[in-house]
Amino acid sequence: MQGMSETKDRILKVGIDILSKKGYNNVGLKEILALANVPKGSFYHYFKSKEDFGIQVISKYSSVGLCFFKQYLEDESLSPKSRIISFYKAMIEHYQQKNCSEGCLIGNASNELSDLTQNFSKAISQEFMLWQNHLEKCIVAAQESGEISSDSDSRMFASFILNSWEGALLRMKCQKNVSPLNDFIEGLMMILK
Repeated sequence: MQGMSETKDRILKVGIDILSKKGYNNVGLKEILALANVPKGSFYHYFKSKEDFGIQVISKYSSVGLCFFKQYLEDESLSPKSRIISFYKAMIEHYQQKNCSEGCLIGNASNELSDLTQNFSKAISQEFMLWQNHLEKCIVAAQESGEISSDSDSRMFASFILNSWEGALLRMKCQKNVSPLNDFIEGLMMILK
């Protein structure tokens, strides 16, 4: 049983890497399985379909990203406001190291797949909501500590920040530089008052 779990994880990791680079529609199962070193017939032991695989890749990417996100947002050595800013600054460094390519797999999938099927749309929306909820908790903590104004609706504020970040990532990808991300940080620091 352990071997099956390891094989599935390997396929998902390959899926994250290749879908981040090429997108869902530009990759066939044959390529994914070759990179994962898994025979074609084995694929259906782990996934019902390519769509199921895509949804599980999105979920796996999100869970890995959420661990990193929470590492920052739950770091009590920093104030809540500093946690938010330090997370996004770390992400800018991450994307600089990747030469401003790939972007966020969930954001990319949203553009490519949300209109394809209701299953994709629902899965992507759920993952965004998880990220938004964690961000909102940190915003509430910042409001409670008096670091930022409590006049703003924390849910709307979290949604605005997440939406702005995803938009900045899209522009980063087409401009091939971090200027949009730096603009995002400047704007974030101005509104986190």
